[in-house]
Amino acid sequence: MRTRQKRLNYRVLNDESDGESLPEDQTDQSSESSEPPSNATHTLPTCQKDAVILANIPDCELLPSESVSQVLVSQECSTDAGTSITSHVSSRWSIDCPWVIKRTNKRRLADREIRCMHVDEKAGTRCDWRTSDSQRQNTTSNMKTHLAKHGIYCPTSSIQPAKKGPDIRSFMGGKQSLTHQEVLERNAIRRIVTDMKAFTTVKSPEFQQMFRDIPGIEPPFTSRHTLRDRIMQEFAIQRTNLKNELTLTCKTIALSLYIWTSQNHLPILGIIGHWLTDEFEYRERLLEFTELQGVHSGENLAIAVENMLTELSLEDKLISITGDNASNNEAMASELYFSLSDRPRGEDAMPAPLYRGLDSYIRCLAHVLNLIVKDILRNVGSGTMEQAQVACDCLQTGNSITDHSAIGRLRVLALWINRSPQRRQKWKEICRLNNLPEKFVAYDVTTRWNSTFRMVDDGLKSRQQVNKFLNLQEELPPFTLQDWSRLEQIHTVLHKFNELTLFISKRNPQISLAVPIYYELHELLDDVTEGNGEFAKLDRDIIAAVKEGMKKYEKYYSIMDECDTYYTALVLDPRVKGEMVLRELQDGNAGTMVLETIRTNIHQVYAASNPEHDAAASKSSSLQHSDVESRMLKKLQARDPPLSDIDK
Repeated sequence: MRTRQKRLNYRVLNDESDGESLPEDQTDQSSESSEPPSNATHTLPTCQKDAVILANIPDCELLPSESVSQVLVSQECSTDAGTSITSHVSSRWSIDCPWVIKRTNKRRLADREIRCMHVDEKAGTRCDWRTSDSQRQNTTSNMKTHLAKHGIYCPTSSIQPAKKGPDIRSFMGGKQSLTHQEVLERNAIRRIVTDMKAFTTVKSPEFQQMFRDIPGIEPPFTSRHTLRDRIMQEFAIQRTNLKNELTLTCKTIALSLYIWTSQNHLPILGIIGHWLTDEFEYRERLLEFTELQGVHSGENLAIAVENMLTELSLEDKLISITGDNASNNEAMASELYFSLSDRPRGEDAMPAPLYRGLDSYIRCLAHVLNLIVKDILRNVGSGTMEQAQVACDCLQTGNSITDHSAIGRLRVLALWINRSPQRRQKWKEICRLNNLPEKFVAYDVTTRWNSTFRMVDDGLKSRQQVNKFLNLQEELPPFTLQDWSRLEQIHTVLHKFNELTLFISKRNPQISLAVPIYYELHELLDDVTEGNGEFAKLDRDIIAAVKEGMKKYEKYYSIMDECDTYYTALVLDPRVKGEMVLRELQDGNAGTMVLETIRTNIHQVYAASNPEHDAAASKSSSLQHSDVESRMLKKLQARDPPLSDIDK
């Protein structure tokens, strides 16, 4: 047990120098002896000998563990009257076993820099915390405290995490202490679900042996029924965590949904939620993944979406839904609006409903681009995959093909080579003999956007390989210079659509750029049809095909133009505001009317505010953008950014 004692007399310890003495020790020093008697060392008790030895050791020769501030004798010492010393040398902290001070000949240690090497696996960043290991500091408390922030604790450390109540992070997927058996069980479930393995995989002897070879570990599952039950338990836990997260962090939410057929021929509805927390942290979570029952009508889809919203308490928080251009999605948006309007609103709901049916339905812009490209390719006469398969069957029986376009014959060639291992080997041999890349030409797939562009791109890059392969076989006719020229022209047009599709399909798309993308797409189609710039030498039939694509564009542009959501997002973007609306919509007072409508809608939903605005803060020149985004923003941004068009 350590108890508080009198402070040290630093004057005695430092050879009458009071440079390090405390103020309270300097008040009365006249009665102290200036130096100890010369014969004190052989008559003093052990405790005073230690004090005298300590007083004569220079600071530079003291080890960190021998620091004056940490170690001194615990009791006051008394001697005979002739050799007595008025001992002001008492320990600040008394310790049961006094320290034995020894003189050392060790050299002074240099300070060392200590850095934290912990790497955040999720963010991929290294911690930049650092400290120094000084010879005058012998504590590791700072390091232990810092490592505790990473969840790292010393087994024998006195700095252990205090026992607390449940942390909110435990409800939101925070780190939890798991045994090795539990970690392996969780990873096994994750692999089976992610790779869509059959539940009977756990009964495989090889699967079970993989775990038995680990000391102290047993196979986590031995029955498919056990695995199924465990997955359902894990799903229930994650579902509860999702509900808690939405309750704590979500005020408004946008949905994106899609319907597809799984590999085992089940119709699946997937719904993803997107929202911002109060700290403007973007989050997205999978909210629904279920098998659709019955006809995929708009009414049935609306029921499925409403059930999900009710379960997660999101009925009053929905602001928009994004989906493809299928007609049943439009019906779903309307049915859901009428159903939600008939329900009583919660106490915490916005003054006006956020979701407004078709006005809040956002059409997938990448899907619109895909529909435009399909119309262009169809009018160019590119053919289809079904026609290519029929052509390969004809070649297999010894018949020739002559009625296919250049892009159609390239598709037939890619499929023809892929059908036979002998032809694939022949392709590789030709490439090796001529020191050319062995990459095959990838044929396109109807359900894969931009796959036709990638097929044409592969064909042009493999032009030498294609010509040499066709010259060594008799089934397919060779490509002429006119064929290659036509493929290059189609590639020039499709490249622009591919660039826009990749920009739209990035990780965090911005709806505020949807209107600028429509304008950018209109300029692209105009340049092609008028033969401007790099499109000056296009064939007439390609230009005619692009004009057909323009008709598809005009259809979806008119739908977008009638939706206030696009323009609201555009005006709320501090990089653009109302500048573009006023500049582009100059017919009469169209731009002014749009801004007035947006202002009215915003003030109905949110309380009016007049925040201080710094126009200079709206500039985004320091931000890093993609080429497409930079090009659009240069057209949109004014040199002197205007003030907010909402709070005027």
